[in-house]
Amino acid sequence: MSDKAKRIIRKYYEFLVTKFKILHEQKIFGYENVKVKYMLKEDDEADTLIIVFSACTRKGLKARYNYVKTLDGIPSNRLYILDDYAKDHRGSYYMGENFQFNEEKATDALIKKTIAALKPKKLIFCGSSKGGYAALNFGLQYCGAYMVIGAPQYYLTSYLKDSENFATLEHILGKADKQKEETLEYRLQNKIYNNEKCSSQHIYVHYSNQEHTYQEHAVHMLEDMKKCNYQITNDVASYTNHGDLSYYFPDFLRNTIEKIVESR
Repeated sequence: MSDKAKRIIRKYYEFLVTKFKILHEQKIFGYENVKVKYMLKEDDEADTLIIVFSACTRKGLKARYNYVKTLDGIPSNRLYILDDYAKDHRGSYYMGENFQFNEEKATDALIKKTIAALKPKKLIFCGSSKGGYAALNFGLQYCGAYMVIGAPQYYLTSYLKDSENFATLEHILGKADKQKEETLEYRLQNKIYNNEKCSSQHIYVHYSNQEHTYQEHAVHMLEDMKKCNYQITNDVASYTNHGDLSYYFPDFLRNTIEKIVESR
């Protein structure tokens, strides 16, 4: 059996396991008028909290939790947060409706509440594609945080237009105008440039230099991070389809997190 076939089988096995766990373990956190769906796996002996964000699904499929089975067995607390907002339930990049960022505030409140309760020594934010964008968006505010990401978007307005994900774009912007579009486009870039905590953080990035999001997003993000002296570890693959990220990122994610958890 080929490596790719094994990855496909593992992906669908993880999907079934996660569906079963949702029935028993999903909870809802309310903040103002927003409900955030999440699952929290606690380990009383662990000093690490891993926060996992969901990637974007194909058109017609609702958002789902990612990497639940991938991270099983790692001695850690794990907080999985679902982004199933917008009309089609594929998500809002955890941002919110009508440019109010209410879903971002609610997600941030859930993360802070979990950190306050568990008091972890290590924080790891992770995700791929949309989840990678979110891992950076939330992780950059924490001193000493680790971020383990796969092929994230960087210029969000352009990406949502190019991918024809208008439901998400309309949900975030509300009534669109050029100023809103430009603010959203460079929102993550501005956070990267204005982050005073960057010297204490470490970002692990997986991407393929053969798929379109590398030239359109990752290469610019990495250049900006380098200018700002972030600590970066790259993992470079060579697949051509962005969707194949889901077959290659899990191994990188688990191996990287294991090293972080074991490190002093």
